[in-house]
Amino acid sequence: MRPTALLLAVLLASAAIFLSALSLSAPASAIGLSPSHAVATSPPIEPRPPITTNDFFPEERDLTSCIGVLERPGCGSESRGGWRQTLILVAIFGGLAIVFGNVARGVIKNRRAQQQ
Repeated sequence: MRPTALLLAVLLASAAIFLSALSLSAPASAIGLSPSHAVATSPPIEPRPPITTNDFFPEERDLTSCIGVLERPGCGSESRGGWRQTLILVAIFGGLAIVFGNVARGVIKNRRAQQQ
């Protein structure tokens, strides 16, 4: 491994460790507070109900009738698709075109070199 790559890997690892250490909160006893003070100053946490709605399945149909490989009529949603999905499809096809174009160019170049 090159020294530059090794140095970069060490710097990235140390930055990740530093940032993860910042995100951890210190326990109350480590900063000099008794557990009773830590509990008294923390705000109460209210439980939230679980989210049970799904934008991708209709609520008026049975869920088991909409699950499958192909989308059945009446099971779709306006939340699916859109320009972002089209952009990803274009990016995938563009990447495949670049890869197969490079392979084809290499094969053609190799065949010309063998013929000479």
